[in-house]
Amino acid sequence: MHRYLIDRRQIHYLRFIIEAYPGMAVVSTVDSALGLVSLAIAPGCEPDIVRILEAERETLKLRLVSE
Repeated sequence: MHRYLIDRRQIHYLRFIIEAYPGMAVVSTVDSALGLVSLAIAPGCEPDIVRILEAERETLKLRLVSE
């Protein structure tokens, strides 16, 4: 489980992007006020999800909290 802090207004956007790739990952909101989310990434999909997150890093104001 990977945890990230993002701009709390972008939680829906992150979920929309990740859900566009069915079965690769699931986004869960841990604390909506903080913008803390967790991603459960399917085995073998981590490189693809990392590329997606890197492409959206600035928009989401993404910061890795824990892996």
